[in-house]
Amino acid sequence: MKKFRASIDIGSNTVVFLFAHNKKILKRGQFITSLGLDLDKHKKFSDTPMAETMKALKEICTLAKSYNILPEEIIATATEASRVATNGEEFYQKVVDQLGLRVEIIDSDQEAYYSARGVCFDHGRVSFICLDIGGASTEFIKKSTSPESFESISLPIGSVRLMNWKKEGVDKENIAQVLKSFDFNSFISKEIIGVAGTMTSICMMVNKINPFKDSEVNGAKITKSEIEKVYAEIKNLSQSDLLKLYPHLGKRSRVIKEGLEIVMIAMNKTQAEIIEISTRGVCFGTIDGLNY
Repeated sequence: MKKFRASIDIGSNTVVFLFAHNKKILKRGQFITSLGLDLDKHKKFSDTPMAETMKALKEICTLAKSYNILPEEIIATATEASRVATNGEEFYQKVVDQLGLRVEIIDSDQEAYYSARGVCFDHGRVSFICLDIGGASTEFIKKSTSPESFESISLPIGSVRLMNWKKEGVDKENIAQVLKSFDFNSFISKEIIGVAGTMTSICMMVNKINPFKDSEVNGAKITKSEIEKVYAEIKNLSQSDLLKLYPHLGKRSRVIKEGLEIVMIAMNKTQAEIIEISTRGVCFGTIDGLNY
């Protein structure tokens, strides 16, 4: 009998996990641990976010054992924050020592590839442009299967990183510097696909979905004007008032304004008017690489 499979994606804001078998989702979830908090300022992971991340990984490993999945059998990847943190390798060695879980720090090309593969997990697509907004970076991905081609760029702007820049008063300067360093001509499209937690949360805000229902979010389409309307509605709200209006945000309420700003920047750069939401992502892409 073939075993169930598990994958984990460790980002700068969330730890996402997936258990699956033969493209059937058995269980999925996320923990918001803010691993990349103040990373640009200190150049390393801080103690509290590391402890929260370790706690989340321990819970996932314990849950995996109930599916007869051992920690060493889990595919675990880490992205932008872990690429730049000076104590990243030290932290992940502790993860191995304490949990038996090995984490691979993947580069931006691998991150983009697995995001695109995740979008195709249970949905056949010929060609598409994908936007993956993380806590520390944003990936623009162009994939085609006929003919086979793949192109991506990784912007060092994510919701947590942008929040940190705002605290330091360097957000406008840094955004302008980043944007002028990239050519977006290959990613022009009226409609794009948005993946990961930020886009899922925004879709739920636009469509007043609470609690989360995959069938209502995955495949939903929202317009640029709808996103701009939500941003205008919340940009001056306190975090507590924001949570009263959108309780599903939870800890993501700290960075959702920044997430919305990045979506609007991305849609301007790609000239997109519509964004389709995919609740699939890196976890789906890495687990899909296994032979079932």
